Amino acid sequence: MPGIFLSYRNIERSWAPMLVDRELSRRFGPENVFQAGRSNLPAVHFPTEIDRRVDKCDLLIALIDRPWVGEDLHLLRDSGDWVRREIARALGQGKRVLPVLLDGAEMPRTAEVPDDIAPLTRKIALRMRPRTVDTDLLRLIGEVERLVPELVLATLMDPAPPKNVGGPALLRAEHQVLPFRHRGELDLLAKWFSAPAGPPVKLVVGALGAGKTRLGLRLAAQVRGSGRPAGLLSMTAPAECLERLGEIGSPCLVVLDDAEVRPAQVRAALRSLAAAPDAPARLLLLARSGGDWLDDLRDDADDAVADLVDSIVPLSLAPLRPAEEDFATACTAFARHLGLPLRSLPSDRPETPTLLELQAAALTHVLSPDTPLDRPLRRILGLERAYWRKVGTAFGLPEPSDRVLAEVMAAVTLFGADSEPEADGLLASLRAFRGGPVQAVDSCRDLLRAVLPGTGPLNPLQPEQLAQEFVADFLDSDHRLAELLDGVSDEQARRALRNLGRYLERHPRISGSVEDFLAAAPGRLLPLALTVLPSVPQPQLLVSAMSGALGRTPQGELLAVVDALPLRSDALARFAVDATERALGARDADAGDFTTARLARRLSVRLTYLGERPSDAAEAARSAVRTLTALTVRGAAQQESVTAGSGPGSVAGELAEAHAALALALDLDPSRRDEAVAVGETAVAQYRALPDRDRHGAALATALHNQSIRLRRVRAMPAALAAAAEARRLVEPLHAERPTRFRSLYADVLDNLSIVTHLTGHPDEAERLGRETLALRRALAAARPDAYRSQLAGTLFNLGLLLTENERKGAEARRLWGESLSIYETLSVHRPGYYDEARDRVRAHLDRRKADHDD
Repeated sequence: MPGIFLSYRNIERSWAPMLVDRELSRRFGPENVFQAGRSNLPAVHFPTEIDRRVDKCDLLIALIDRPWVGEDLHLLRDSGDWVRREIARALGQGKRVLPVLLDGAEMPRTAEVPDDIAPLTRKIALRMRPRTVDTDLLRLIGEVERLVPELVLATLMDPAPPKNVGGPALLRAEHQVLPFRHRGELDLLAKWFSAPAGPPVKLVVGALGAGKTRLGLRLAAQVRGSGRPAGLLSMTAPAECLERLGEIGSPCLVVLDDAEVRPAQVRAALRSLAAAPDAPARLLLLARSGGDWLDDLRDDADDAVADLVDSIVPLSLAPLRPAEEDFATACTAFARHLGLPLRSLPSDRPETPTLLELQAAALTHVLSPDTPLDRPLRRILGLERAYWRKVGTAFGLPEPSDRVLAEVMAAVTLFGADSEPEADGLLASLRAFRGGPVQAVDSCRDLLRAVLPGTGPLNPLQPEQLAQEFVADFLDSDHRLAELLDGVSDEQARRALRNLGRYLERHPRISGSVEDFLAAAPGRLLPLALTVLPSVPQPQLLVSAMSGALGRTPQGELLAVVDALPLRSDALARFAVDATERALGARDADAGDFTTARLARRLSVRLTYLGERPSDAAEAARSAVRTLTALTVRGAAQQESVTAGSGPGSVAGELAEAHAALALALDLDPSRRDEAVAVGETAVAQYRALPDRDRHGAALATALHNQSIRLRRVRAMPAALAAAAEARRLVEPLHAERPTRFRSLYADVLDNLSIVTHLTGHPDEAERLGRETLALRRALAAARPDAYRSQLAGTLFNLGLLLTENERKGAEARRLWGESLSIYETLSVHRPGYYDEARDRVRAHLDRRKADHDD
């Protein structure tokens, strides 16, 4: 473990050694700071211990006061002087030495000190004075973190869980009551950590109860056993501290559990590692899934971060099933841990689908042998409620009934608190304490610290499966979460929505309660719900509740919901159409204002994305075009909240996007291809007239790409090739500069360009472009299969078509088509009917090719 050695002359004459020791120990832990007056134990051989500690430390801090450089300076001439010996030994071993000048002391001249500590005088020193001591100490801590980033790691890890825990808290993975069952993924992760090169980040995904946390803890224990620092990152660790992860000079492992709900910490760690590609630190992310939360990181403004995220290939963890002997093993372990006698085991062992429920049944048997073992999580909750009542009475809670305690525990588990004011606001809003004495809330907080211990001001019921069961029961009992909204911050409301979204996976029956909660304040909660969807494993369940709440949203709050919608999301596609249509319907159709036009354009784009109601999509886009054209002609945009110029959000820019949206909507109707080409040409011309900025460069490239496809369909090949080539020239530098952000657009452009190139008589160039496209599509589909597998299937089919003209490549073409067909068949299972045409087209080509080959 890295450490700090404090070197000083006389502790009795200066305030500094003890104060510095106290503050550094508070920040980095007393075990990582050596101060002889505190750290040396009786009977220890002083010279040996001093030498050992200097040899072990990573940083020696030399505290230099006025006497050190004044009347005591002559002491350094003695080769046995301890101050000289400490500093010389550290310098001789090449260790970091930081001088700190106290009370206005000045650094001695090099000639005034012995040669073996002369390098000390050439180091830049910090200063510390009594009147600025608080600021000086903060600067000292910052310098220590910069010089020895390994020390930061020691402060970020969760401490070992307390040994005197009882009740359901023992079911948490951190207590590791049930012995770890070896699994092959551990070997893979151990090999990844010990490899001298390779990706610094791994992601393990698995359902609730799959054993992700136990796997991470086990790997960390193995790493620590090899002498390397490792551990589970604390939920309360400041994100700023992780910015030094890449500076750690020796191998270490940070395990970050529930990564999908900790974006700030994940992003800080990734940025640090991306900035130091050769750093030996390793980051293990544990999450339910690698969904939209990972996509948000792929869009990071720092390309190095985005590329690092792109390199992550999730390792999927299958849930472990209980073995025959696990129940007896768990009973024995719980009894030993709790110091209780182990009663005879029941003849009928419980049949439980997960290890957690098996452990819950074992804990129930140990705590209450006569309690039935069916529905073990419910049985544990029953025992826990009895314990809460007993403790609640002891703390003097008013009416410690089941209802009061249930409301308290559910509110704390769902909303939580990051600060004392948030905790006070939440508790004061509870029905049991409204209008009551302040001491009642204080008693409640004492109760919560006793029964729900943890590092935060308020800590949730654990483990999460038990919390889910409890909250579901709470909501089944007709409790209304909306009553608490006035007492919670947006961050607390966001946390509650995230928890509810995760709980819906196992308890879909609470969807009505979730909808009621959202509908209580939709203008506030629906935009917050949009931000938590990336961290919800099955977002459609939460989206369904959001859709129900949307129908109960006042008209005046709809626009805020629409403005909060992301540009693209498969999970929100239908919700986005519904929200936009409702917001548009709530406005005066004849108002002719910019906001109404933009809503109409958004509705058109979202309907086109769904591939539904083409006539409505076209009419919405036409309405936007008419309004924006009128604004431009009349000059009425001067009175709008946007400018009439050509920047982002301008009328000119919005008019170009409205024409592009209309062309896409017309593309849905094969009978209107000529009209689509004409409108697409207008969109391209309007984009060209806008300033040459990145946003418009990408927009123009997209418009040219779409126009090339339209021209290809009407067999205007020279124009189609020219548009495709120009689109490539525009997007290629964007992709080179920001590959993660523009990879999908670049792949689209190359895919179409390969087809047009082939149709205009250049098969070799078309094949080269097709293979380049396929590599891009494979990378996109590997990173985000839910969004890009269909595009991969299309490119596989297109490249196969290009290869069929070369008889020697017919076998490869069949392989590509076979892979394409397999993808389409898989997609058709999840979205029946949507991919039938593409699937049947690939199948027909395969069958025809097979027939030709048989002939």
